Amino acid sequence: MGIVALFPGQGSQTPGMGKEWFQDFAQAREIFQAAGEVLDLEFPELCFAGPEDELTRTENAQPCLLLISYVGFKILEREFNFVPCAGAGHSLGEYSALVCAGALDFSDGLRLTRKRGELMAEAGKGGEAGMIAVLGLEPEEVEKVCQEAGAGEVLVLANLNAPGQAVISGTNAGLIRAQKLLKERRVRGIRLKVSGAFHSPMMRSASEGLDRLLAGIGFHPLKFPVISNLEAKPYPGPEAARGILTRQVISPVRWSESVAGLTEKKPEAFIEIGPGRVLAGLVKKIAPEIPVFNFSTTADLQSLRSIL
Repeated sequence: MGIVALFPGQGSQTPGMGKEWFQDFAQAREIFQAAGEVLDLEFPELCFAGPEDELTRTENAQPCLLLISYVGFKILEREFNFVPCAGAGHSLGEYSALVCAGALDFSDGLRLTRKRGELMAEAGKGGEAGMIAVLGLEPEEVEKVCQEAGAGEVLVLANLNAPGQAVISGTNAGLIRAQKLLKERRVRGIRLKVSGAFHSPMMRSASEGLDRLLAGIGFHPLKFPVISNLEAKPYPGPEAARGILTRQVISPVRWSESVAGLTEKKPEAFIEIGPGRVLAGLVKKIAPEIPVFNFSTTADLQSLRSIL
């Protein structure tokens, strides 16, 4: 089938990301400069120096991650004439996949992710909601925990990341009850450092704001298939992007199902393009038989030569 490109989501950001590429490739510096002109942000300072709490702010993390993934993709494109057989991104990473596939202009992608971050932060204001990673339960059991602990409040499956690894989103009160139930069942429930109940109905205002923004965006034919988080299958065409991205922010990220579907096509390998190794770790749990590589530093190019 070829090589599948994967693009990380929020949480993978870290100070220093992309610095080697910026130093080693003129192309990277040009893309950074173009991004700064679009959003009037000092991307080198933000990505390389942070500070971490500034980089982690949702409205900063999202365009920064898109920028780094796009730079990595363009380097692979230039060095190896790389064209993936398919692409997928986790939550925010879906925007990176769409930009790299040519469905979304880079400048529009930056503006959208900046505004998406602002809308999500605004929807999460007040700190009365959040997310918990659940380790060791299958989705059906996590659903039961949500139903039992919800007590009429929002408490839903937000991320289906890998077998035995899910995330739930909801109100603080619901999450506290859920953690108590998980503890009684001797299951790990880890509170995540996020500013709201992402991928839940509590992001409704963000979804509505995105819908208005997306109405003014032009989408183009995709150069390679991109798997949507919403449906765990390829975008049927650029005309579907507005509806899919609008609903994505209030719907579960079906990552495990997406990777499993890609695996059925028997790809030669997966490459995670961007900072961190979160997606590589998930792929190893979902499809351990398929090699997975990371591209986040210049040194990684050497290991990629064997497959590209």
